[in-house]
Amino acid sequence: MKSAVALTSSLLLGVVVMPVLLAGGDPPPIAICGQQAGSTDTVLATIRTLESGGNYSAQAAGSTASGAYQFLDSSWAGYGGYTHAKDAPPDVQDAKAAENITLILNKHDGDVTAVPVVWYIGHVPGPTSTEWDSVPFPGAGNRLTPRQYQARWMVVYNRLASASTTVGTSPSSSTTPPPLPACLGGGVVPLDGEWSLPGPRSLLDANPSAIDQPHHDYPAWDWLIPVGTPIFAVRGGRVAVVRTWPYNWWNRGCGSEGGRGCDTCGIGVTIIDDRGTHWTYCHGSALTVQLGETVRAGQQIIRSGNSGRSGTPHLHLEIQVDGVQRCPQPLVRRLYLSADGVDPTSLPNDGCSW
Repeated sequence: MKSAVALTSSLLLGVVVMPVLLAGGDPPPIAICGQQAGSTDTVLATIRTLESGGNYSAQAAGSTASGAYQFLDSSWAGYGGYTHAKDAPPDVQDAKAAENITLILNKHDGDVTAVPVVWYIGHVPGPTSTEWDSVPFPGAGNRLTPRQYQARWMVVYNRLASASTTVGTSPSSSTTPPPLPACLGGGVVPLDGEWSLPGPRSLLDANPSAIDQPHHDYPAWDWLIPVGTPIFAVRGGRVAVVRTWPYNWWNRGCGSEGGRGCDTCGIGVTIIDDRGTHWTYCHGSALTVQLGETVRAGQQIIRSGNSGRSGTPHLHLEIQVDGVQRCPQPLVRRLYLSADGVDPTSLPNDGCSW
């Protein structure tokens, strides 16, 4: 279905991902976790947006792909009596695309993240396949790997879904596929005042001294915990930044200065609350929220890991008020001992680093 068309737009990796748990060495790049499909209209609108900009008369250069969904002549197969997709009216193109979407979702248990991959390369590779990170037919002008195209597609899809956009004339899906595997996180009940501990209380019960551990060079908190531990939003807000580099800085050979795409945070997020305070969580093994999403206190946002500039599996928690880094330790201690929070502006900006 997908044409070999150059895809040059910047990637916005606001995605939900599956945990990577390996005994040693570099993990494979993260994969988007399953997400239940919404309306067929939204799926169609996403495909049109990325494939042709909504141009039902589009014709790919150097390929038989045409129409709003960039069907190859071979996959269009004379649908509706038209030789090329671009010759068919919009409702016929929509109907053909909707049929294919239904087939993909039925085969993949309603997981909408399968749609862009199948549209791009015709199938979903196995979880360890090198296809995920290889550009298909680069000689034809393609620039994105299936993983990158999937991530880019999901950003557009979730934006359109959140805006309840319904472009086109095809009917919305009338059936609810079976539930997907539980990979979107979950959470815990917030403490009074909409606060939360950043992880399971049982880990702090086992080692309360961890609360007061200093950060190595600036106000922040490093909490040594096992890979895969659920990490919760201490404070609710909007996911303003996501980081998706899944490798370990030292295993990847980043050196002291980085480069080569190295990211000190690894897999992580920054949440901005209603007062403008920035809450940053780093070194995860998986994201469970997406860019632009509004989260509540206690909602799971990542799984802990050892990605980025990390010497051992841990959570890095950083709080910034008006650009000034504050010490999280007094807040975590208060949440642990008294089950309530403190105004981040009252937190010290020194005394919690070596």
